[in-house]
Amino acid sequence: MALSVKSWRRRIVINGLRTCWLLITCWYEYGIFLYSAAKCGWPLMDVSFFFLTNQQDPKHVLLIADPQIIDKRSYPGRPALLTYISQLIVDLNLRKNWRAALRSAPDVVFFLGDYMDSGRAVMSDAEYERYVNRFMNIFSMDSKIPRYYIPGNHDVGLGPSVLFSPHARTRYTSHFGPLNSRVSVANHTFVLIDAPGLVEEDYKRHGLGKTYDKWNALPGKTVDFVKSFVDGVYSENSTGNTEPTILLSHIPLSRPEGSNCGPLRERGTIRRGVGLGYQNTLGKDSSTFLLEHLRPTLIFSGDDHDYCEVQIYGIREVTVKSLSMAMGIKKPGYQMLSLVPPGSSAISHTDAPCVLPDQLRIYLNVYIPLALISLAVVLIACIVRGQHYRRWSFRIMSHTKRKSRESTKPSAPRHFRTPTRTRIAMDEYGFTLDDSDTDQRLPPPASASVPTKNTFLPVFSPGRILLRGLILSQSLAIAIVSSGRRGGLFGDFLGDVRDVAMFPIGIIFLISFWTFLDI
Repeated sequence: MALSVKSWRRRIVINGLRTCWLLITCWYEYGIFLYSAAKCGWPLMDVSFFFLTNQQDPKHVLLIADPQIIDKRSYPGRPALLTYISQLIVDLNLRKNWRAALRSAPDVVFFLGDYMDSGRAVMSDAEYERYVNRFMNIFSMDSKIPRYYIPGNHDVGLGPSVLFSPHARTRYTSHFGPLNSRVSVANHTFVLIDAPGLVEEDYKRHGLGKTYDKWNALPGKTVDFVKSFVDGVYSENSTGNTEPTILLSHIPLSRPEGSNCGPLRERGTIRRGVGLGYQNTLGKDSSTFLLEHLRPTLIFSGDDHDYCEVQIYGIREVTVKSLSMAMGIKKPGYQMLSLVPPGSSAISHTDAPCVLPDQLRIYLNVYIPLALISLAVVLIACIVRGQHYRRWSFRIMSHTKRKSRESTKPSAPRHFRTPTRTRIAMDEYGFTLDDSDTDQRLPPPASASVPTKNTFLPVFSPGRILLRGLILSQSLAIAIVSSGRRGGLFGDFLGDVRDVAMFPIGIIFLISFWTFLDI
């Protein structure tokens, strides 16, 4: 019966922890991503105008920025094994975020640059091919959905450096398409520019002291593309562009220093800055050139990783959040844009940001505390369930009680001495004694009766508290030391931890394995 009761108690603890872990892991590995995607629907258009004019259904555009998948070069000082584990975790998070974004069923997808953290680095063609395939595998989607790319500084480089491959732009165009292009969606023209190339050309122009009006644009580069677009070369039937223009640039446009990015930004603002292979914003002259020639109604950019919404000369620019957990922001995100053909009395486009779960917070504030709580519960359950604490505490306390009584009462004749074992009872010190030999117990003589108070230590004295603490610690230490025999407390603890841990680990593995499968 005792074994069955202990086994029943063990099953309650283990199954309770398993159930808790099942609910937690299913929610934080899968459910919370679906919930985040469901909360963020496509922004609505002017409904009254939509029904009165019998317009076609809105086109839904998904904008993704800076996935920047990491590789062995991303963290130079990190051990290879830790880098590989980081890569697996970040890739898994990107897949979850991408799956959540795709649940919105977009009609078109635009990627705003920085697809691979080391896409510009010097590497062999075979390694670059594997890198691109890894990116495409993470961001797999229905081939019927059009997808378009603009280059980022991590894709093609920015400025001269021996760390950057001279073939970076050639590799990029062979896998992702042209550096500058235009796309028409729902009678809106998206102008996709090579922002890193524009920065490099701007340095050359500025170094020669020429304005954009007098600058001879480099053939095939960004300035040449913009001027040709304005002249109608890239417009349908060469009659010029009459559709509203939406500009897509990896690097944000210039803005007044300290411009407020709005309440959705996690911290700070976008400031001017230049370094090896990057520039935080386009130059003031370059930004003015783009605005005057393209006259966009809306601008989307990336590169900064955090959300930012500003007005630049009356034109709204949105810097889209990175989709990756490894880009220095707590909550990754993406942008959703709804389009209808432009009308005479209603806006033709509206957009909204979407945020995804804080993956690092899930690990640090959910899984780790829950694991510590589970270990504590299992340990306490093993101590309570086992016989170690009761057996050793009984022996030590029986010995202490006998010594105390013998020091406060005269010796009794041998045939009147109290047996050393008693029935389960609570002594005056609050400890439990256990025995079944009560039938042979003889009452003590009247002369042996002593007061029950102040016979050893006061009930609430510091000495009594210290004594109990020492006894408890000794009992626990002896139990743990003796656990090596026949399994013991330590063996039971490891077995219970194993039985509890295998369940959530298996669930996380199955969800991760399913997530890593191609969509």
